[in-house]
Order: sequence, then structure tokens, then C-alpha cells
Amino acid sequence: MFVAKMKNGSFFSLLDWKKREDIERLTKGESFYCPACDSRLQIKQGQVRRIHFAHTNNSCKASTESESPYHLEGKVKLYETLLQNNQPILEHYIPTTNQRADIYMETDYGRYAFEFQCSSLSAADFNRRTKLYEKEGIRPIWIIGREKLGPQDRTVSPLKLSPFQWRFLQRPAPHSSPYITSFCPHRSIFSYIQPTFSLNSSTTYITMKTSKNWIEQPVFKKEQSTLWKDHYLHYKKKWRYEYSFYKPYQKLRSYCYGKMHFPLSLFPPEIGLPVPSFYHIHTSIIEWQAWLYFDSIYHAPASSMILLPSVLKNFRFRLKSSDIVKRDLPLIKVGSYENAIVEYLDALVAIGVLRRETPTIYRKLHDSGRLPSLDEALRRDRFVLETFLRTKQ
Repeated sequence: MFVAKMKNGSFFSLLDWKKREDIERLTKGESFYCPACDSRLQIKQGQVRRIHFAHTNNSCKASTESESPYHLEGKVKLYETLLQNNQPILEHYIPTTNQRADIYMETDYGRYAFEFQCSSLSAADFNRRTKLYEKEGIRPIWIIGREKLGPQDRTVSPLKLSPFQWRFLQRPAPHSSPYITSFCPHRSIFSYIQPTFSLNSSTTYITMKTSKNWIEQPVFKKEQSTLWKDHYLHYKKKWRYEYSFYKPYQKLRSYCYGKMHFPLSLFPPEIGLPVPSFYHIHTSIIEWQAWLYFDSIYHAPASSMILLPSVLKNFRFRLKSSDIVKRDLPLIKVGSYENAIVEYLDALVAIGVLRRETPTIYRKLHDSGRLPSLDEALRRDRFVLETFLRTKQ
């Protein structure tokens, strides 16, 4: 902490004074208290950490996390960066939510609570704190420390994102892209990371932009690169030759062989197509599309209708059975996993598997064929992907 309450009720900020001797002179004989819980505070300074206040009993009703040197430094640099164009308040205590925001700020566009997060935080705590802010009409701006995302020069794909890191993904409005905000205190640089495609639940291709200023809704250039294509085809090959035999896919493997009458390694090449709203679903793209395709499309005869409500019903059954898992994204305010389903059906339209008759009715154009061999499966994987990409040009 850098801000404390004095005996007379006024506030004292350690950041207002640069020299230690000034701080020692001004604080001599003074008692300091936590603005949130009124507990006694002490001034601490070591060889690594900045001079800061700390609770004498290591407990506070407004905070359950200890502050690392990286977090203390990041909070200061973030405050100084925001101070250039705004009027932020450091460590502002909000009584109605019993929370102390790292930085609080009001502008013509709204109220914001900035949380610079460097240590892991449980999903329950992350969601609880987010909802408390939102209940008071405050938009929480969760910013992950840049060091949590790997090397600083890692501006190219892919990144491996954990469930904790995915939780920082935000999309506040329909016209905005989903993105993760990170901040590097050593360089005072914001990084805005837009996931563009995930091979599995963690390995994710991204686009990134950096700025010295905080941008509420960053705009990303439309990604034209298909650098992920070869990696994707290699991943699909590994899925056919190796991953499909792993224990976590035993239920899908048994279902495929028992109901579809072919091994999972020979799944149809139209399974695993990239869709924009992929981030709503934690389950790997091949797995969730396989369940959808097998449940709703594979056995349907040519010229039959595929009804979107029926597809959604089957998908919800898989969610309830935990065969498919949604991603926990408390900062995503637009869209849902249903968008990913519609986008997948539209992708099947693009490659000629389905035809869209109405917004909720599709028609299957031909019977589902079976792949004769793994070699043919790999050839078809490449053909289907290239066909799909041509439709996006």
C-alpha cells in the first residue's frame, strides 16, 4: 500500500515524496491507519521493494493478497501512466463494495476500477470482485502483469493461455474485439492481445498491439496472415495419429465407433474449422465440433433439414453432461457459445456441406462419406482448410 490515513483523518501518500529523508521527517511520531479497516499500518522498505505501508497483523477486510515487488512497482507505474491524461486516484477504497481498487478513475465516459493482477486469483474471487464493481456501476479494468504472459519480445503467436489468463479476456461492446490487457511496469507499456484462433484449450494464435497509453477499446488490424495453417494441419495430423487414442477422449472414441461405425482417427475433415467466437468454449475445437457434427449432422440424409434449435438442444445436452465445457469469461459482455455454433454451421455452408435456407434452417447437401485411410484424411484436411480460407478472402 502507498496511501494511509492519519490520526486527523487526512490521507498521506508515499508517492508524493521522492526522498526517504523527507518521508522520515514528515512521518516521525505519526500513526498511520488503513483507510479500509482502520488497522494500524507500519512503513516498510527493503532492498527490493519500494517503501510502502503494510498491516501489522497481515489482515484486512478489503484485501486478501500480499503485494509482491512487481505488483507494487506495477501499481505505481500504472498510476503514473494514467496520470498523464486523467485524474486517477491511487488505492481508492469503495465502502459499498468493501474493495480497495489499485487505481480508481472517473471520466466523461464512466467510472473505472483498475486492478493490476500479478498473482493467480481463484475464479470465485475474480468473479465476485468483478460483480461487486459492476453492481456499483463501476467498470473493472483487469490488467495482467506482462511477465505472466511470457517473454517481453513474444509478440508473435502462439501463446499458451491458462484458464486464469483467459479470465482477463474482455469484450465490453458489440463493436469491440475481444482482447486481454497487460502492462509492463519496467517499460510502462500496455499490450493489447487479441486471440484469433485456438488449436486447443491453451495454445492460441494472437494479434497484438502496444501503446504507452491506456486504450479503453483498442482497434486491431484485420489479421490476414495464415501462419497458423501449417501448425493447424500438423495438430490435426497429431490428433488423428495420437491424440484421438488418449484417455480423455475415450467417451468420444467409443461414441464415434459405436454410433458412427468408424474409428475416431478418421473423423470427417469438416470437423475442426476455425470460428471467430471460439473463445467462448474451453473444449478443444476438434472435440466440440465432433460432438456437434455426430449428434446433429452426420446421420442426417442428403437434402434433409438441420434445425438450429435442435442443434442447440443437442449441444446443451453435451454441456450438461460435461462432454463440452464453456469457458469462464466474466468480462465478456457480448455473445455466447451459441455464436460459435452458428459460425460453425455457416463454415459448413462455406465449404459446401450445408446450405442455409433461413436464419435457423440449414439443408444438408450430400450424405456423409467415410474416409478410407489416414493418408486420405490428411489430404482432405488440407483441401477443406484451403477451400474454407478461400471463401474468407
